[in-house]
Amino acid sequence: HDIEGEAFYYVAELEQIIREWVGTVYHHTKHAGLCVPQLPDSRFSPAEMFEIVMMRAGSVRLPARPGMAYEFLDVVWRMIHHYGVEIHGRRYDGAGLNLHRNRRSPYGGVHAGQWPFSIDAHDVRFAYFHDPDTGRWYRLEWEHAHGLTAPFSADAADYAKKVSVRTHRHVDPQHAVAALLDQWSSGEVLARRDRALARRLSAQRAGDDDDAGVPSTVEQARQVAALPSVADFLAHRDESQSRMEVVDDVDVFARYYATHPDADGLEVFED
Repeated sequence: HDIEGEAFYYVAELEQIIREWVGTVYHHTKHAGLCVPQLPDSRFSPAEMFEIVMMRAGSVRLPARPGMAYEFLDVVWRMIHHYGVEIHGRRYDGAGLNLHRNRRSPYGGVHAGQWPFSIDAHDVRFAYFHDPDTGRWYRLEWEHAHGLTAPFSADAADYAKKVSVRTHRHVDPQHAVAALLDQWSSGEVLARRDRALARRLSAQRAGDDDDAGVPSTVEQARQVAALPSVADFLAHRDESQSRMEVVDDVDVFARYYATHPDADGLEVFED
């Protein structure tokens, strides 16, 4: 009924499109804020300004240090207990907390006494703790991370929690994800958010199982590199139709009218 409204990009596809746009459009577009004092009426693109800086100052050196990437993650403030730290209902622990268990932090202000932890919403299997005494970053592990072999997002963790509440029993994340995929494949997932989550998890699982002999990170990198920015559907329509397996499923109309008795008539159309 609303094909455009249901359209979506996978995260890897969207990232690849953004990378191509930045490399081919943004870096080669003139910006009003990029100028040279000796040429006040001229405007330059980021790529041109980079060349100007290279000619004037030589190679550009940026400060880099281990753990810098963790500083770009979301930060939450929590107390450190004897069992570790609890973040959004998940318990994390690791050797990096040993010197600070049941201790108040030296931080003041709104979060006085609490400690900062960095969280990646796309993979909540781990949390990251910066020890102010040693200056080192420590990775903390979620208590259920040992049963997961792939990144586990915050959305998937929230769904696992819902399954536990719904069934009135404790369910580990791996079983919760399997339950979601089973419900989706049998048409039992009705909520739009759950359907979107199921599509992402099923695509991720399919990517992990495509080539068992190749590490998942390498295979995923190859898949992302091969993704097109925009598919030219018209150019490839004839080719795709020649490979398409046509299934005459007349029951789909009966099922539709059974659930939408007041709907207008359906029309079969190409593509």
